[in-house]
Amino acid sequence: MDFSNQTALVTGASRNIGEAIAVSIAEAGGDVGVTSKSDERACRATADRIEAAGGDATVVCGDLGEPDDIERIVRTVREELGSIDILVNNATVRPRKPFLEVDEDDLDTVLETNVKGTFLTTQHVVPEMIAAGGGSIVNLIGAMVYLGRTGKSHSYASKLGIEGQVRQLASELGPEGIRVNAVSPGLIDTDRDEPIDGKDDLLESIPLQRAGDPAEVADACCFLASDQASFITGQVLHVNGGIYPTPNVISPE
Repeated sequence: MDFSNQTALVTGASRNIGEAIAVSIAEAGGDVGVTSKSDERACRATADRIEAAGGDATVVCGDLGEPDDIERIVRTVREELGSIDILVNNATVRPRKPFLEVDEDDLDTVLETNVKGTFLTTQHVVPEMIAAGGGSIVNLIGAMVYLGRTGKSHSYASKLGIEGQVRQLASELGPEGIRVNAVSPGLIDTDRDEPIDGKDDLLESIPLQRAGDPAEVADACCFLASDQASFITGQVLHVNGGIYPTPNVISPE
């Protein structure tokens, strides 16, 4: 993959999967705008890794639930690194609360960041992609969206809303040379904010019998963003060790 002379904006890039994606793009020759809601120090650490890999980086923090912050983030990256060729919508909030305890404020917070934030960030970037004759957008959707998990109704509803954007925008923006895809990671080894209930049982249900690494998700995102995926759009690439879709198991006779 070669991202020479290209600029990417990666949201939620302060750590874990977002950090891995940003660094992988830089290793392939790209420059990267790094953003998260507020952790500027962690974003700076990501930027240091980008620069060590040979890319240019800029750090700009902001709340993707706030339209003014989104406009500022995109404008700053454009001014400092040039027009944005690749957008990776990775930033997300994923609170856990039983369905009957979710109130309107809980729902609004999740939808504003995950659905509205992804929508508006994409909307700010697309005009320059159209002017440039094309671009690539990759959204992140977790595998548990498809499998279900207690206490995540509002979070997973938002993620499926993001998948809807992928499929619709692939159709609408395809004639402009813009490809829109998604990557759906399964269980990935990260420094999570919350423990995973039933992690051992989950591991046993994964055909590859292990958790993934953030770099493996980054490789999938970079592939979809690259010219190697030039005829791929509107797709969800599952990077989950085979946990979904459930593989067919053929019993010996």
